[in-house]
Amino acid sequence: MRTLLLFFVFVFALSLFAQNQSGQITGVIVKTDSDERLSNVIVRIESKNRSTKSDENGEFILDDVPPGNYYLIFIKKGFYSLVIPEVKVKAGKVTTLNVTMYPGNANEFLFLEIGGIQVTAQRDLLPQEPETIHRISSGEIEHMQATSLADVLEMIPGNEKATNLGLQSKQKINLRNFGDAGSAFGTKIILDDVPLSNNVDLQTGVGVNYGTKVQASAESQYDLREIVADNLQRVEVQSGATSVEYGDNTSGVIIATTRTENVPTRIKVKNNPDTKEANLMGSFKRWNTNFVYNLNYGYSERDIRIKGDEFHRIGASLKASNCFLQKKLKMTQGLRFSRKIEEDNDESDPEKTRAYNRDFHITYSQRINFKHSKNTTFYMRNFLDYKRRNSWRHKLETRDLGYATTLMEPGTIEGIFADPVYFSDVRTIGDEWSLGFKVKITHRFFTGKFLHRILAGGEYQKEWNNGPGKQFDLLRPPNGGGNIRPRSFSDIPGISQLSLFLEDRITARLIVPTTFNIGLRIDSYNPDGFFPINPLKNEDIFKARQGTFLNPRLGLKLKLFKDTQFRLTFSKASKTPALSMLYPEKFYLDVNDIGIIHQTLADGRDTTITVPLISTYVYDRTNSHLKGYQSTKYEVGLDQRFGDFALSFNGFLQKTNNIPQYLGIPLTYYRYEWPQWPDESQKTVMEKVLIASSGYKIARNVGWVNNSGFEFLLRTHRLPKLNMRFFISASYVFSRSGKRDGVAYFSSASRYYSAGDTLSSGWVAPEDMQIVPYYKPTTSWRQKTIINYKIDYIARSLGIWLTFRAQQVLWDRYLLLGNVTTHAIGYYKDGQLIPIDPQTSTLMGLDRSYDELSTSVDDSKPNDKWLFSVIVSKSLFKGAEISLFVENIFNDMAYYKTRYGSYSARNPEMFWGVAFSAKLDDLFKTGQ
Repeated sequence: MRTLLLFFVFVFALSLFAQNQSGQITGVIVKTDSDERLSNVIVRIESKNRSTKSDENGEFILDDVPPGNYYLIFIKKGFYSLVIPEVKVKAGKVTTLNVTMYPGNANEFLFLEIGGIQVTAQRDLLPQEPETIHRISSGEIEHMQATSLADVLEMIPGNEKATNLGLQSKQKINLRNFGDAGSAFGTKIILDDVPLSNNVDLQTGVGVNYGTKVQASAESQYDLREIVADNLQRVEVQSGATSVEYGDNTSGVIIATTRTENVPTRIKVKNNPDTKEANLMGSFKRWNTNFVYNLNYGYSERDIRIKGDEFHRIGASLKASNCFLQKKLKMTQGLRFSRKIEEDNDESDPEKTRAYNRDFHITYSQRINFKHSKNTTFYMRNFLDYKRRNSWRHKLETRDLGYATTLMEPGTIEGIFADPVYFSDVRTIGDEWSLGFKVKITHRFFTGKFLHRILAGGEYQKEWNNGPGKQFDLLRPPNGGGNIRPRSFSDIPGISQLSLFLEDRITARLIVPTTFNIGLRIDSYNPDGFFPINPLKNEDIFKARQGTFLNPRLGLKLKLFKDTQFRLTFSKASKTPALSMLYPEKFYLDVNDIGIIHQTLADGRDTTITVPLISTYVYDRTNSHLKGYQSTKYEVGLDQRFGDFALSFNGFLQKTNNIPQYLGIPLTYYRYEWPQWPDESQKTVMEKVLIASSGYKIARNVGWVNNSGFEFLLRTHRLPKLNMRFFISASYVFSRSGKRDGVAYFSSASRYYSAGDTLSSGWVAPEDMQIVPYYKPTTSWRQKTIINYKIDYIARSLGIWLTFRAQQVLWDRYLLLGNVTTHAIGYYKDGQLIPIDPQTSTLMGLDRSYDELSTSVDDSKPNDKWLFSVIVSKSLFKGAEISLFVENIFNDMAYYKTRYGSYSARNPEMFWGVAFSAKLDDLFKTGQ
């Protein structure tokens, strides 16, 4: 008995000793700004198989925790996943925590707040989708002091840092391309599920952006300066295959989302040598409605030596969201205003050029999300978008002494003496409208062991213009030319898009865990009718002037091992042509004729007077049946994780065909003498003239671009001992472009032969001939490798976030003219294309030569381009922080000697900036 008693005493004492060797972590979890206690929060100790959940009072307990320092992770749907590092546990002691969680994306870790900047990172190192998707958080955006969406996108692999942060010039982005024809225009920008489009921008040709610092964006990508970076909650870039939900793109999709609810009242000011910016954001609740607002003003001085070339951006947005039916239905309404004021008033300009662009942009959108059940959701979005175009250019012009005309239609009038020196004024005033509607349904269900996630819906968008359009004095035309006339935007039809999409994303465990998605999107541009039986006749289900395209999307992800996965995607995507290509300006040809007037004088004598005449020929370039174009993308990826490290390798190939490109067309006209002016019946031909390069161009579906390459990414979680996160991306892109075979590429000079002319080759002209030779189109290519290195360091106790970045550019090479042939393949004569063989081309003297620099690879850029930058954000007091960045910290301009003998810089000069932000409530409390 005594032995048994001693045994129990020993065991009890041993258990007490063991308990004294362990500690306990307890705490309370609340929601930020409301002190609402959060239940069902998963609390987990990183690197240990220990976890618990908070109860209905938001309290949690972790017992029997060995002494040491731990990373604690808190996870709850609808909130950032929170990381609290260096939680110290002592033997026999209780560590108590007061935890605050922030509404946000549960797939991102929130490490800490530095002032108002939230330091986050992706929870999962390996991609979760078969597609390649890059995501950027609001904390990263604020930390780098981005002023617009373009600055944000510098963090995407493959983008070379070529300009400084700021608003000094028009900004765009190239995803896996070099901005080739159709590539930049083919990138889609979506802000809060509203597409931002340049499809119907008509500011083309001679206008405000011709020879000035004020730039338009017609037939190109949307100017990203308009999108305020400080108001962005997150940015998602789909650079390869995209979801079936998004169409009208061939070069990727950029999806930006602005801040939603629970935004603290916060002011932020930035200053760098180019741009000054102030931003005020916040949220409040009235009438059972959550409101979020943002006000922004940005100013770019551009060239400090010149007064009058500034850029101003004014932005404001308001969101209102309501919940109904026990929070099953949520309606969000948005109103966004943006104005760009861009000036060019350089008084030192010898041509006295003055210009401005004072556009403004208003968007109203409405989104309704109805959660019908746990597995089924209905979504509807509609928007109305309005842009006011208001631009002007004033310039001193010179032209040959001569005569002008005021004709807007074909005809002949007596010439009006034109001043050889004058000031021209071109104004563009118009209203650009876009109306869109989208509906979709998502549904989840199981068939056996297969989980299906269905996405189905449709989308319609209508875009059009009205207003006075481009206006100027006919006797004082821009650039002294007579090939254009004023035109009203109200006379130009709009364009519409109708799309249907369906996707099934299937997840199952077969031999290995597998995700497979199969989808189809039908895009119809300017549809005229619906014919459901047409597919049986191998015709389009929608009849459309710009074509109907079937765009399949396929994706596969195989989880080969726990930390190894394989990804494969195939997709097609299409793009509508720009409205300015469908309805370009008419081409006017003003020809000098001679008129003779016979008069009888008072004394009875007859006399003749020679009158200068101007005959106007009008060429309508309406191209209403130009088709859209389509790209085909292939991508393969392999991902591998090693603990806190992950590697990803992506190889891609993209082929884009039938891109609309302008082709020059020769013109033949006649000069007449009118012996009995204005009697037309007796006019006679004085001269036949053939113009090889008149400026008369029409867009045709003839262009193609092939892009291929690979991307390598290394990324890490924040390493506990170092408090650092590492990121390396390497991107290689090879791009080849050209026009399809069979296209006539005309010479810029015409040839004249008289009957009997004998060339040195022995060829004899059989008749009088005026011809323009044409040749086989050439190709071009470019390649470049860009490597980005980034190290993030956080000192939690000091409230510091430090980022060091470096960029390296290798193998930047290009070939301007490839696949060249010296022989003409034919010539244009009297409106006909006459093919010839190489021997005839040589005999007729039509062979052409090329300079060596154009036909050889330019490898003059050495592989020594480095750009180093540093960014630091420091918490000042609760709710306030200051940030500082220095770009090109060694002020290395990377000068190199071009093949033409001149020197050029590849890096922007050293550049710095500082920003301060504060939550106003916390700032006033601190002041008290």
